[in-house]
Amino acid sequence: MEEAVRHRAPALEGRLSAAGDAELVAACAEGAPEAFRELLARYRRSAVTLAYQMLGDVEDAEDVAQEAFVRVFLAIPRFRGQAAFSTWLYRIVTNLCLGNRRRSRAAMELEAMREPRSAESVSRSVTEGLLARQVLVDMPGELRVILLLREQEGLSYQEIAETVGVPLGTVRSRLSKARVVFRSLWNQCLEVGEEEQ
Repeated sequence: MEEAVRHRAPALEGRLSAAGDAELVAACAEGAPEAFRELLARYRRSAVTLAYQMLGDVEDAEDVAQEAFVRVFLAIPRFRGQAAFSTWLYRIVTNLCLGNRRRSRAAMELEAMREPRSAESVSRSVTEGLLARQVLVDMPGELRVILLLREQEGLSYQEIAETVGVPLGTVRSRLSKARVVFRSLWNQCLEVGEEEQ
């Protein structure tokens, strides 16, 4: 088997960037480390971003993404391919984030996210980004994760259902509710900001 992997490695190296996820997963399962490095290069940023949006802390997001890839590396020989690799990875990241949030319920305070008194020091887009992040932190976890998987990661309803482990109808209803809750929290934050000016 080792000989087969060594023989396959040079052929795979030349076309890694063109290989599909399923081909890379199969190569990983056969012990090709360069295939795993390619998967890591493709999905690391998305995993960190998803974790960051769920947790609101850069270091925690990095830790979760690293732990997710360790779990992927260890489990990849048993990956059956019933879902896309990205769906499987996002499910691992999501579960780790939910576990992390259960262990540490320390949520960021809106006070820390408010715009400084000097309007020149922070652009409108940065302020809105911080406000959106605060709104996401304030949302219930099961709504936040579905909203992030749909709006940020672009997953289909079916992929979200597989990632989160709920029926398709539940995804639709939670996504609808998540959008309503997000809008409501957003408007509340804007009203608070206007009252303080």
